[in-house]
Amino acid sequence: MKKKIGIIALALTSALLLTGCGGSGAKKDDAKTSAAKAAGLEVNLKKGYYALSDKKETSDDTAYIALEVNIKNTSDKKIFLSQENFAMYQKGDDEKIKPERTYDFATSYDYKDTLFTELSEGKSTTGTLVFEVKKGKTYQLAVSKTSLSVTQKAEDVEIPVDLKKYDKTKSDFTQAEDALATYIDVVFLNKTNDAYDKLVSTNKDEAIETAKKAFVKDFKDSFMDFRPSDEQASAAYNQFREVQAKRSSYKLTTVGFYDSKALVNVKLEALSRNNIRKIVSDYETAYLDATDDYDYKKAEEDAFNKYKEILDKSDLVESSDKLNISMTKKDGKWDIKMKNVDGSQNEYLLESYIGHVMDY
Repeated sequence: MKKKIGIIALALTSALLLTGCGGSGAKKDDAKTSAAKAAGLEVNLKKGYYALSDKKETSDDTAYIALEVNIKNTSDKKIFLSQENFAMYQKGDDEKIKPERTYDFATSYDYKDTLFTELSEGKSTTGTLVFEVKKGKTYQLAVSKTSLSVTQKAEDVEIPVDLKKYDKTKSDFTQAEDALATYIDVVFLNKTNDAYDKLVSTNKDEAIETAKKAFVKDFKDSFMDFRPSDEQASAAYNQFREVQAKRSSYKLTTVGFYDSKALVNVKLEALSRNNIRKIVSDYETAYLDATDDYDYKKAEEDAFNKYKEILDKSDLVESSDKLNISMTKKDGKWDIKMKNVDGSQNEYLLESYIGHVMDY
């Protein structure tokens, strides 16, 4: 009986040891897949994500993958890194895939190609590479200390790249669209959207007030003789937003994504100041024709009093396909500024929603 118990205990001990070794080995294998080194060079694949560019097209079978890598010079000599030091290879295919130009993906003017640099001994640098890949394929990232175009044979550092690992990053594309939709609903259309505080970091009250001030100034300047007060112009804005919310529409498409910055195309159909002005002019003419005093101030005031009616009658205008809005993601939320150094078109979104639709 004792002998039987001893055999069972030995079997259990062996099984536990094998399980423990297997778990430890798996962790080591994971580490190997994200870091590797050769003589004088250490490479660490820190993260990856799918990227988009409004300057690049993709097919149903292709995509762009951005890889953030850290390179350390472990040799005793200075090295020079250029685009030629980096490549991707599809498994079973020796064709070299060169990195894309960072300029084609960056939506920020202060981007830097930090990998293509001079690297002193013992120093490291971190930067991002973008490659065009085929969906569902397996790849290797290859990094060489000397240029691959030089006849001298260089030992590559190779790291496998599992594209499936980064599939979840595509959710950033739709999240950017959801965030901008929430911003438009709340700021320009006066709609209730509980997702604002979850998706958008931009101060809601300040954004609403900025849009209101822009409309009020524009509205007051549209009259020549009649001068509406701030209160009257604010009331007109409330009417404008009410009709805009009821009649306008938009379609959002993420066309750029790189380094936590998104570029979202806005295609909208909205109220147009030019069309509104045409109807206002018709109302003023009708008033003057119906009276004998030819009081232009009263004619403008009469049209003002019928502003809601005019808005309901006014034809909408469809925007061009060139309205791209720049957004930045930080701590899980999106910052959307109408005055944006990186996105000169951002202010046109505000202008479009107060009547100056960008249709050119």
